[in-house]
Parts: sequence; C-alpha cells; structure tokens
Amino acid sequence: MGTGLGIIGTAQSYLFIAITVGVFLLELVALIDALRYSGEAYRAAGKLTKGGWCGILGGAAVVGFLAMPPLSIMPMFVSILGFVAAAVYFLDVRKAVRSIDPKFRGR
Repeated sequence: MGTGLGIIGTAQSYLFIAITVGVFLLELVALIDALRYSGEAYRAAGKLTKGGWCGILGGAAVVGFLAMPPLSIMPMFVSILGFVAAAVYFLDVRKAVRSIDPKFRGR
C-alpha cells in the first residue's frame, strides 16, 4: 500500500513540475511576442501601451520562474495571475495588435 501512494505522489510532483514549467514558458513566449510589435500598433488597437504589456508580462515571467521547483517561493494564486496575464495577451491583445501592425498583417 505504501508503494502505491509513493507512485501517486511522484506522479503528482512530476505533473506539478510540468505545469509550472509550461506556464513559465507561456509567459516567456508572451513577453517575447509582445516585444515584437510597435508601440503605435498597441495604441491603434486601443490596448494598454507596449511598455505596460511588456511590464505585466515581464513580471509574470519573473513570478513564473520563481514559482518553479525547487524554489517555489511564489504562492500559487500569484502564479495563476501571471498565467491569466499571458492568456489575456494571447487571446485578446496579440490578435488586435497583430491585425494592425503592417509587418504581421495577414500572417
């Protein structure tokens, strides 16, 4: 019986590591992507400024990094806020900015 619980605990640990690394990578990719677009495109799309989004996503990436094991020094709800920021960027902001920036329009 002890072996079965050990296997479950190990599986949960690996799953937690995979999720936290995945969230960190999502936040990092969102930050890199946000840096690619011009500040004018953010204004034309009616979104927060480029500096604002890069600051939010940069903070989210730092939080995501600090949430990864072995440190795990960020509370889970703070990590969730970073994930939400990256998700909002990808699902709303990126789409609007991409449609306006002439370098990326039509891609």
